[in-house]
Amino acid sequence: MEVIINTGTSIIQAFYEKKGSTLKDEYRQSTAVAFMDVKDMEKMSLKPRDKIKVQTDWGEVILFVDKSHDSPHEGMIFIPKGPWANIVISPETYCCNIPTYKGIPASITKTDEEVLLVSQLMNKTYNKYNLSPENLSDKPIYKKKED
Repeated sequence: MEVIINTGTSIIQAFYEKKGSTLKDEYRQSTAVAFMDVKDMEKMSLKPRDKIKVQTDWGEVILFVDKSHDSPHEGMIFIPKGPWANIVISPETYCCNIPTYKGIPASITKTDEEVLLVSQLMNKTYNKYNLSPENLSDKPIYKKKED
């Protein structure tokens, strides 16, 4: 299904950020989510907490799906700003130092792939930790600085 992505901060996401939980599963559950119109969910036979693959010209990411709090907005999804949204938004800033967070064309499909934790997402996308996915969890990873 073709959709338009809009991003923004959600209250629950901000709560977990302030709590310092960005590496934990509770942050993934609140931020790695695409909020969709109920009619679009029905068209794709999706239930809340099913998973979708979101693909744009800039990347792809697996997200949980949930019912939009602001329906009806068929053909649109809302993703909270954060690591998962950053994978699929345009990096273009148009000279104002802020990426394009709204109006991003995307394609979504239902999937059984896993929604990654922040540490797993950073490792996959940026090779941040250089570890196998099974060695990453919701625990912080600290590396001792080399002298």
